[in-house]
Amino acid sequence: MASTELGARLKQFRQTQQLTQTALAEQLHVSRQTVSSWETGRNQPDIATITQLATLYAVPVDTLLQETTAVPLAKPVTYPSSILLVVLFGVLLVERVTQFSTFPGLYWIDFLIFLLIGLMINLGIAHRHPNVWTPRIHWLGLTVFAGLSLISGSINAFNMGFGLMTTCQFSGLVVVIVLAKKYWQSRSVKLSQR
Repeated sequence: MASTELGARLKQFRQTQQLTQTALAEQLHVSRQTVSSWETGRNQPDIATITQLATLYAVPVDTLLQETTAVPLAKPVTYPSSILLVVLFGVLLVERVTQFSTFPGLYWIDFLIFLLIGLMINLGIAHRHPNVWTPRIHWLGLTVFAGLSLISGSINAFNMGFGLMTTCQFSGLVVVIVLAKKYWQSRSVKLSQR
């Protein structure tokens, strides 16, 4: 395999993960110049480093080493837009401040707000230090948020009142739509790879 082809693939994977050469070098405990030499084809990473890269990019090793460029590269790990989390956070915060409710109802909204803050922190960590667990934690956290929001809004948990009840249902429904879209996208990718 021509090392320039491998270098181009390594660069493309790095860029799809939105990593700089410096950030990748820090994660692999090598210099930025080493990463640059791989991407330009001057040198090639050893098999242990290729295995690390495959784990980091959440793709099989053979995807990194494919000789043909006609085969599309694996999609990067995707996260919901941080805009979604910020909008949900804003909606819940505004409703928390403007709606009258029981103290348990307000505490429940506080819990949902802190759950969103945790997801935003996880998203920040995932962009700086991607690994196998951060996307799983993120999607699991979103699923929990959606379930709790929908259930608490549907049963009017803690007698939170109509405004907070509607906000919980709306927030949960938005996240369910995002999760369903992600599921169908990943399913169609798997089917197209067969």
